[in-house]
Amino acid sequence: MVDSGQRRTGRVAVGVGVAIGLLALIFVLVVHFTSPSPDIVSPAVPVKEAPTDWVAEPQPPEPTIGSAPWSSTGSLALSVDGRVFGDETYQLDVSAGGASLSSTGRFWFKVVVATVHVVFQQQWEGTADLRPASYSLHLDAPLGQGQEIVGRLDSDRYVVRRNGAETVISVTPERTVVLGMFSTYAIVPLLFAEQEVDGVATFDALVFGGPPGAARGESGDLPTVVVERAGTVAVWIDGLSIAVDRLRVRSPYGDSMLYARGREFLALTAGTADRPLVVYRSDYFPDGFSLTGAGG
Repeated sequence: MVDSGQRRTGRVAVGVGVAIGLLALIFVLVVHFTSPSPDIVSPAVPVKEAPTDWVAEPQPPEPTIGSAPWSSTGSLALSVDGRVFGDETYQLDVSAGGASLSSTGRFWFKVVVATVHVVFQQQWEGTADLRPASYSLHLDAPLGQGQEIVGRLDSDRYVVRRNGAETVISVTPERTVVLGMFSTYAIVPLLFAEQEVDGVATFDALVFGGPPGAARGESGDLPTVVVERAGTVAVWIDGLSIAVDRLRVRSPYGDSMLYARGREFLALTAGTADRPLVVYRSDYFPDGFSLTGAGG
């Protein structure tokens, strides 16, 4: 026979299970109704063929100052350990009158049994020599975790307003790089061409973007980012083996490798061998980013 104590224990266990189930349901509903729509992003850039001149050996990109206007439109896939967790579409324009980068994107991740979506819009404005004149990021996330960041260069200060709170940061404009969402790395090959000396360029980084709550490089001394030439490597693009430049990016947040062909950003790899982070141009690599071998 089942005594009254056992029956009470059973009822308590059932009650706890029901309560946990209700809490999980409430959480899923809250996330669902507070999450932004994952569809409010720009359409992906159509798949592109490799330009015909890319079959030749890569040449160092020319500095942008005094050159003809140049534009690039790209679509990025963001992946960790082989699984895509986000995408971003961007437009980069450079001319004698200044430079600008605009992007929209999203990323997603699992929390308990719910998939959380975060969408964002980003705008970077720079001078003709790529000094960061202004930056803005609107990040829409559930559960009140969104971000609103606006920054502007004011002489040798960068004034940042994050969710209504203002911070003033001392900067050296010609050394400063703004790194936000991943598309801002498309500016790095251009900056490197302007400032590298013997294959090395050093910058002070204002770091925005990333998951909600990330705030780096907004107080005290700015972290130093060192970009150095690291030879070439072959990648598959449109069925062809294309030699591209490698730029090693060193920072206090870890090292990464940037791949570019001239001014054109192609991919960024970071993380570890067990858990690699790969950001790549899905308009050039619709089936994923693949190295074919090392070059000179």
